[in-house]
Amino acid sequence: MADPKEMEKIDQAAEYFRRYFEMENAVVINDENKEYLKTYIHDEQYVVKNFRKKDQTQRGAILTAVIAVIMLLLMGVATNWLIGGALAIGTIVVGVIVVLRLNKYRLDLAKKEQLEVNEGIKEQIELLEDRKKQLERQRDDYYNALGKRVDCVPLDYMKNVGQIRKIMEDGEADTCEEAVAVFEQSMLMQQMTDIMKASEKKEEPQQSDLERFGDPLKLIKENKRRKRKEKKLKK
Repeated sequence: MADPKEMEKIDQAAEYFRRYFEMENAVVINDENKEYLKTYIHDEQYVVKNFRKKDQTQRGAILTAVIAVIMLLLMGVATNWLIGGALAIGTIVVGVIVVLRLNKYRLDLAKKEQLEVNEGIKEQIELLEDRKKQLERQRDDYYNALGKRVDCVPLDYMKNVGQIRKIMEDGEADTCEEAVAVFEQSMLMQQMTDIMKASEKKEEPQQSDLERFGDPLKLIKENKRRKRKEKKLKK
């Protein structure tokens, strides 16, 4: 094994690199969250199409109810078909008008709610875009400072610091610099080994986007309730 001081130096470098990768990963997760939020934004055409799909079941139920009313009316006035027919037609007309007006109201309400959702989502996306700039600036500043903090391992080999440490641990090199040289000589072979190992690893189950980032619709509703309370307090 290499000199303890050299091992301490490579361990310190590994810790610096680990912090950088955390910052880099934060940027990636921020972008994934932004793309996930975009799936909640829909145009008016989507709202209309989705509304029609949901409305089919309700229309069937309403139609069944109208037919039942008509049958009852006809049975009740079976001795006078003229009156029964007039009542049946009147019931159908009124029912159709009520259904159409109700559907228009519900569709307008769905459009309004989707607009509110779109606005809320866009606000969250803007916050994530601002956060991305902050995360990228923090990551880049840290990367620029790494060159001064770490002099034993080139920054190009940050992801390979574990392999370089293994070379020192196995006694193939006494210093960090020597271990880097050994690594560079065997890099192609090592890459092939990594590919083989990666193919043998089992993929871990991934969390759903909803579990990772939460429900943005819930946040929008909470913001609306908060704004209503603030308005009441101002009054």
